[in-house]
Amino acid sequence: MEKNNTSKNLMKSMILTILGLIIFTVKFPGSPDTILLKIIHTIQGVLSPYYSIIVLVFMIAVCALTLEVKLFKPSSLGRSQFIRKNFNVGQIQVFFRLTSLLFIVIFIFSKSPTFEFLNSASGEIILICGSMLVFITVANIFLPLLSDFGLAEFLEVLLDRFTKPVFKVPGNSLVNIFTSFFIGSTMGMYLTGIQYEKKLFSKQEAMKIIGALTVPSIPTSLFYWSLVGDMSDFFTFYLLMFLVFYTTGLIMVRIPPLTRLDDEKAERTQETPNKSKLKRAMDNAAEKAGVTGYSLSENLLSILNIFLSFIPFLITLGTMANIIIENTNIFEIAAYPYGWYLSLFKFEDPFLLGQTLILNTIDLVVPAIILKDLLSVKTQIMMSAITLNQLIYIASSLIIISFNNLTDGKTLFLIFLERVILVVPITVFWAMVLL
Repeated sequence: MEKNNTSKNLMKSMILTILGLIIFTVKFPGSPDTILLKIIHTIQGVLSPYYSIIVLVFMIAVCALTLEVKLFKPSSLGRSQFIRKNFNVGQIQVFFRLTSLLFIVIFIFSKSPTFEFLNSASGEIILICGSMLVFITVANIFLPLLSDFGLAEFLEVLLDRFTKPVFKVPGNSLVNIFTSFFIGSTMGMYLTGIQYEKKLFSKQEAMKIIGALTVPSIPTSLFYWSLVGDMSDFFTFYLLMFLVFYTTGLIMVRIPPLTRLDDEKAERTQETPNKSKLKRAMDNAAEKAGVTGYSLSENLLSILNIFLSFIPFLITLGTMANIIIENTNIFEIAAYPYGWYLSLFKFEDPFLLGQTLILNTIDLVVPAIILKDLLSVKTQIMMSAITLNQLIYIASSLIIISFNNLTDGKTLFLIFLERVILVVPITVFWAMVLL
């Protein structure tokens, strides 16, 4: 009976994983898009005239629920973790939500010259948010096919013998790396932090995974490049970005400051299996598939969590950043060292490009807005790889500081500086090979 269950679960793992690989990688007949992108672009084509209305309805619902929870403390607050987490929020989040709603209302309903400067600053960001709502929803509905049914567990067993010499981290870290690759970098980093607190990783191992070996997920990369350039160039961009990330990471795990961190760890037991490596890999994949079920409602709640965490901040901070950019030279001054460094490697308009490495501390979209107006596709691809590299580390910094005693501010700054120094020449090198 147990053997029958294992065979059934293995078949489940294989079918769903292969289906996911087909959806994410196989091109739709007669189209340059993969099947996933074809679905996304079709839905976006239908809904694009209504993006601003969609975002408005979303933010009205968010603000209404937030105010109800904050002002009236409904009985559902005690019963629902989702409501407590997402609507019983602090004053800063309330401010961002109400301000973003105000910006949307003004953009849609006010054509007065008085608000022209504000609508100019917020309009493109609001429309991009509408596109993001569609993109992330569809991508995350299909993503569990790759992430939840045994692919990572299968690969972990087969690749275990290579992880320590190559990545300088234990074999179980592959799950974290695959999680960031397929599900999302933030989730992979968070998983690593949780495992560090449970003594599954040493401080050095956890920081190597979070600070050096995490790559942007496929949906994040798809979305970012969709804002910047032509989707026919996505494969070239993603290959370059992948090579840049791992070349940078493989260097960083071998040099300070990461190698100076505490490497004390809990004692690990070594498994002495009687089965072949392939058999163990298949059994692990089957076990994972056997305990996993696809839940559309859970996926949608997860997607809603993502939207609540960044849409209000993106609209508010992005609008304010655009106003500052248009009316001051603060970002130009702050970006000058970046521009100077890029100029050493003969980038076109380096001081404009340097601003993207400052603006990505605010949000994902504003650097893309600058990059999409570049005439050179080569520069778009190279700078997209560089800015995504910095965005990942900024995200990881926010994750890192949420775990006690994982690192300190000095180490974080040194890692950030090291990434800046390494990623530009590495990108230039791989661009010479690929472009």
